Amino acid sequence: EYDESVIGREFDRYRYEVTQEQIVEFATSLGETNPLYTDEFYAKDTPYGGIIAPPTFCVSFRSEAPMPELKLSYGKRGFDGGKECRFVKPIRPGDTITGVDRIAEVYEKTGRSGNMIFIVRESEFTNQDGDTVAVIRQSLIRRD
Repeated sequence: EYDESVIGREFDRYRYEVTQEQIVEFATSLGETNPLYTDEFYAKDTPYGGIIAPPTFCVSFRSEAPMPELKLSYGKRGFDGGKECRFVKPIRPGDTITGVDRIAEVYEKTGRSGNMIFIVRESEFTNQDGDTVAVIRQSLIRRD
């Protein structure tokens, strides 16, 4: 039993201004060696026409807002159930990225350790033109 009214409703919205310095710093911190992410001179001659962010860059935008209260009367322990990331369009220096978080679904599943409830948080990222650049779905698992 849980409050189904939260499914699909926006619970957080946030905005980020992307700089070339952020992209280079992110790529460098990952040990990324592709010059498309760090070298403007090299990137100019690619089909992108300039530096773009590594696909996982949008993960750094995630909001720290707590999920809405589901009034879920199940499970005392929770843990991360993993992420599913879909990268749609490159993120570039100068982009303004807007993130919107929603609870996408709640479902029950039985595993080796018993029943578990999966709460799926979906974050959709769009650029200043309204184009979706990425969607991240993260599962939180609750169990007794």
